[in-house]
Amino acid sequence: MKIEQLDIGRGLILAPIAGVTGLPFRMISKQCGADLVYTEMISAAALIRSPGRSECYFMSRDDARPVAAQIFGADPDEMAHAAAFLSDEPVDLIDINMGCPVKKVVRSGAGAALLQDRSRALAIIRAVVRASRRPVTVKLRSGWDASDFCAVEMAQAAEAAGVSAVTLHPRTRAQVFRGRSDWGHIRQLKEAVTIPVIGNGDVRTPQDAKRMLCETGCDGVMIGRAALGNPWLFGRIRSFLMTGEEPPPTDPQTIGDTLIEHLRLEASIAGQGRAVLRMRKFAAWYSRGLHGAAAFRNRINGITGYPEFYEAVTDYFSMQTARFDATGTFHGRQQERAF
Repeated sequence: MKIEQLDIGRGLILAPIAGVTGLPFRMISKQCGADLVYTEMISAAALIRSPGRSECYFMSRDDARPVAAQIFGADPDEMAHAAAFLSDEPVDLIDINMGCPVKKVVRSGAGAALLQDRSRALAIIRAVVRASRRPVTVKLRSGWDASDFCAVEMAQAAEAAGVSAVTLHPRTRAQVFRGRSDWGHIRQLKEAVTIPVIGNGDVRTPQDAKRMLCETGCDGVMIGRAALGNPWLFGRIRSFLMTGEEPPPTDPQTIGDTLIEHLRLEASIAGQGRAVLRMRKFAAWYSRGLHGAAAFRNRINGITGYPEFYEAVTDYFSMQTARFDATGTFHGRQQERAF
């Protein structure tokens, strides 16, 4: 897959997730096989007012690229200024969010609200394309609700305005994340434009990824919630696409080592105290489905010190590894892990 001259490999992409896809998790995901990673959503208005305070969202390193910086806003000029600013930063794509369903974003006229204000949406796209020195992409939802499937119309307008690729999460804003995503919408959009199309929604396994590619003809697959605690999903999908055989589940030793590496990366960027607070949710995701995970979560949620947190993680995963080495199987509800 390519977006203009940018090589996206197999097109296995980490979705933008607020509070999750900071630099440490992007680095982990790249190590585990993601071809392209997205930043958290960056407010264009906040970036313009205080670039230094927003730097934590778009900071990057060579081993975490290519990276797309996703911006959101309702004002074309602000969005253009944000795109121009980010064009001088270590990012490879500028992505416009036109699908976020969160109330505070929608109330500001940004995100999925632009599905109802297509003239403003097109003005934003044109302004960003003019201002950006990086390829511009757009992330959409199918429409505002079931009565208004507007993604094809918006994608065609975006392509005409100079957008280089489009991502579709085929749920409406009204659905938020409920119900099943309709991959038929991805297929319709792919048939309607010539630029690359990235599919997003309900890809939890390597088989899901292959089925989405086959059923929709999309060029890439974006994965969000299924990668939480399971960044190896990208590498597992790649292996399955290449060989037709699904690799075995990730072993506890690898899970624990990755969690420790993630913790160290967070501490190196945010400091040890903030790293502990941020890593509580990640540790819960990494331990999901393993034996004693609930007790482990309760323990780490009461810890504030870095050494204690580190010790709790190493103790728990040493126990998991010993159990696995003794039996060759997981001692827990393995089926609940997002393999």
